[in-house]
Amino acid sequence: MNLNLTNKIYIVIAIVLLLGIIYVVINNRNWDRYNYAANITAPAAYPVYINEAYFLLPNDDLESISKEEVNNFTADWQDDFGNINHAKDELLPTKLVLNYVSYRGKRFYRDTLELPFREMKMIFESAKKNKQWLTLSSYAGTKKGLAYMIGIANDGNVIVWLRGVYLERVILKTKLKFKEPFADDLYYEKLLSKADYVNFVFERLSDSVKTMLKNGYNNKSNYIDTPSRYIEKNKELWEYQKKNGFIDFDR
Repeated sequence: MNLNLTNKIYIVIAIVLLLGIIYVVINNRNWDRYNYAANITAPAAYPVYINEAYFLLPNDDLESISKEEVNNFTADWQDDFGNINHAKDELLPTKLVLNYVSYRGKRFYRDTLELPFREMKMIFESAKKNKQWLTLSSYAGTKKGLAYMIGIANDGNVIVWLRGVYLERVILKTKLKFKEPFADDLYYEKLLSKADYVNFVFERLSDSVKTMLKNGYNNKSNYIDTPSRYIEKNKELWEYQKKNGFIDFDR
């Protein structure tokens, strides 16, 4: 059967549209998208100021990580302020970018850390199967997923937990080396010296805390190996949420 020119054009257009649909489906990777939150915790006895904290995603996008409580010096080690920031239907991160300065030692740290993608994928799928999603948001429709908690301990130690309902896994534990800051790291309206920058970002740290730290408070603590009490602390909340239908988990 001979095809006229009009039919050939329609066939070409159909093929192009089909290829476009296939590209969008593959590029969006809807089967690899989840809801998740991300927060940072740091010991009150080892204050840090975070310049940058975000995830790198497979599609080269960025996903921010909540750091306000740490930078306002209102948080303590493993404090959980809830799921302030959450990604909706987003790809799982592949890398964690951190750039911060510690008050004790006046040391600067920055690194890009690889995250265990396959392990995280398995944890998300298991949590989905076992109904261990946290309620991340109830605004404009309930969003459920898991929460990343990034712990910045003393001496460059970093730990990352992935958490759900009666679920907690350590997916990364490492020690960063301190590095000389880039000029951009020290810029605030103008280029500051390292000493001036440290004084500036920690000026809201109370004098009483500064005096306490100067006198050696908790200077021998090893926070990175402190056992987590996340599940223990949240049992009562989860039982209440389960009873009132806010979560689906049922042991």
